[in-house]
Amino acid sequence: MADTIFPMVDERIEYEGLFSMKEVFRILDKYFRQKGYDKKIVFDEEYHTETGKYIHVKFTPYKKVDDYIRIMMRIWIYAHNLIEVEKELEGKKIKTNQGKLLMIFDSQMMTDYRESWSVSDPELGFKPIYFLIQVLMEKYIYRKRLAHWEGVIRHTLIGAKTEVASYLNLNKFLY
Repeated sequence: MADTIFPMVDERIEYEGLFSMKEVFRILDKYFRQKGYDKKIVFDEEYHTETGKYIHVKFTPYKKVDDYIRIMMRIWIYAHNLIEVEKELEGKKIKTNQGKLLMIFDSQMMTDYRESWSVSDPELGFKPIYFLIQVLMEKYIYRKRLAHWEGVIRHTLIGAKTEVASYLNLNKFLY
């Protein structure tokens, strides 16, 4: 039976002002690619409203550490009242976006995602002894290994959040 651990939940970035949506996606994509994550876009929508565009994206970078552990980040991106504006920077006109941005970062670690410990016999059904062995193994044998990967998840998620926050902070002073 797969078990899910949530090391970090509901880390947020809220920003209002000038930024490039394309650059935000590029920063996240580049960061997770450098860390060896694969990416799956779960949800992607864009609406044109009277006040500008509304963009809602949910994507999940994930990494299979080994046959027992899989780590995954979930990132929700909401952009409200997004309009395209032209700004002059060093004599050149640059197209950028203006609006509100909300990003929510979550992380999770799944153990036994292949359900190798959940061996069941079709005639006998689920065997509780395997569940007991798995719980004891995670509690006493794999404890340090799971703690290590929780730390890696925290470090990766904080790094991604810092990369985006740094870009957004730079935009305050750039334009």
